[in-house]
Amino acid sequence: MLHLSTILMVAMNPATMLTVSRLGIAPVFSFCFLAGFGPGKGPGWLWGAFLCLVLIEISDALDGYVARKRSEVTNFGKIFDPICDSLSRQTVFVTFAIAGIIPIWLFLLFLYRDGIMSFMRIMCAAEGTVVAARMTGKIKAVLQGICSFGVVGVALAHGYNIEAVPRTLWGQHPGFWIILPVAIFTVLSAIDYFVPAWPVLQRQMKPH
Repeated sequence: MLHLSTILMVAMNPATMLTVSRLGIAPVFSFCFLAGFGPGKGPGWLWGAFLCLVLIEISDALDGYVARKRSEVTNFGKIFDPICDSLSRQTVFVTFAIAGIIPIWLFLLFLYRDGIMSFMRIMCAAEGTVVAARMTGKIKAVLQGICSFGVVGVALAHGYNIEAVPRTLWGQHPGFWIILPVAIFTVLSAIDYFVPAWPVLQRQMKPH
């Protein structure tokens, strides 16, 4: 059983604090972005949402670096970091779905993929195997960050009015076409994690 002092040491180290910060910043992004709807709102809300995205990406880039620099890389961090990544990015994408920028099914692609990945990590951890970040996962994170900035950028380019952005092919918001290829890559990137983890999952599925 973990002692309280051990839990506090892990929870209060700088890398973990950076990771946790994303869980606080993401809801602020959602509030600012949705508050920027409609004419006459001014640029403040959308620029606030843009700043939140910047802070989320800085946190994501720095927490792993800080952990390695301070020799504080832990199995806890290897599991907790991708969970916080998922929650913060799902908050961004569900905000886009609420705003009508993407259909709900596109958001569900991100949600289900990350849910399955979390289940896989838990199953592997039960056998003492930690599923560390892979290159495809890092590329996925970069692409998701870029497309999030792209959606906010489109709104900023149209007079700070999200509703004024013209629809494109098949009546979709431009943000849909920005996010769709990233969603496809996100789903496919899960394969890169499942292949090496499959032997572990097979052992976990066998009856005792």
